[in-house]
Amino acid sequence: MEQDFHKGFVYWVYSCLSTEAIITYKVENEVRHIHLYDPMWIINCSAKDIDCLFVNKICYKAEDKEQAMQFQKVVTICFQKGINAENKWSTK
Repeated sequence: MEQDFHKGFVYWVYSCLSTEAIITYKVENEVRHIHLYDPMWIINCSAKDIDCLFVNKICYKAEDKEQAMQFQKVVTICFQKGINAENKWSTK
């Protein structure tokens, strides 16, 4: 999974069409997307990426709240417990 997207982070959104979270970010003049099919993939993000997703909450339609919150809950747990690609099994 790509890391350090926080530097060019634009937003992230839950897509009901593809049933995934999509992180949008810019690198130089190029817009890129990371597709997360499973909320647990978030543990492969860098600590700064998780901080970014924690501060910038996921966007979703009202009817998709339950599914979107699964992604946001994993981000919150990773943020609180210090779980990330550099330190997956750390607890604070």
